[in-house]
Amino acid sequence: MKKNDFNRLIAIGDIHGQSDMLKRLLNVVSPQPEDQFVFLGDYVDRGKDSRGVIERLMQFKIDYPQTIFIRGNHDQLLLDLLVELGVRADDRLRDESRRYEECSTASDLEMFLSNGGNETLRSYRLRDMTAFPQDHIKFLEATKLWWRFKNLIFVHAGLEEGLPPELQDPYVLLWERLSPPGKDGEIHVVGHHPTTDGDPYFEPGRYNLDTGAVYGLTLTACNVLTKEVWQVR
Repeated sequence: MKKNDFNRLIAIGDIHGQSDMLKRLLNVVSPQPEDQFVFLGDYVDRGKDSRGVIERLMQFKIDYPQTIFIRGNHDQLLLDLLVELGVRADDRLRDESRRYEECSTASDLEMFLSNGGNETLRSYRLRDMTAFPQDHIKFLEATKLWWRFKNLIFVHAGLEEGLPPELQDPYVLLWERLSPPGKDGEIHVVGHHPTTDGDPYFEPGRYNLDTGAVYGLTLTACNVLTKEVWQVR
C-alpha cells in the first residue's frame, strides 16, 4: 500500500487491558490491507489483560505494518516505571516536562500503582520487573506522541492552542483534559476523556473516541473519514 493510499482511516479508542473486547472489535471491523489504523493509546492498566493487549497489537503491527500506535499517559507511566527500576534507560516524562513535574511529586512507582498499574503487573505475572518482556518494551518505546493526516491530528489527550504538535509539552499530549478542540478546519482525534454514555463524541474540531471500555461501557473504532462507528461491549 502506497503512503496515504487507503480506503478507511480507522482510529480505535482506549483499550486499557481489555484484550477480549479488542479481539471482538477487530473481528467486527474486519481489517483490510487497504485500511490505515491508528490506535489512540492507553493499552495497559485497569483491565485484566494488559499483556494480552500488547501481544495482540504486536501481531497486528506485523499483519498491518502501516499501523500507527499513539502513546497514552498509562503507557508512559509504565515506561517511566521501568526507567525508575533500572530496567530501561531513557528520559522520563518528569525529565522532559516541567508541567508534569509541577503536577506530581509522587514517585513513578506510586503514580503507576495509583493509576491502575497493579492490574498490569498481575497480567504479566512477574516476580521481578527485570524480566519484563523486551519486545513489549520496544513496542511501547516505538509509540508516537502524535500523528497527522491532512487536517486530522491523532493524539491521546489534546494539544495546546497555537503551537504545532512538534513544539507541544508532552504532558499536554498525554495528560491534559482541558485542551481546546482544533480550529480553522483542524480536527483532533483523541482518547483519554471517557464519555459517560458509551458513545463517541463528535464536536467541531475534535472527535473523542474513548468510550469507557474499562468501565463496562464500549470499545470504539471509527472511520474518521466518514464517522462510521463500530463498537463492542
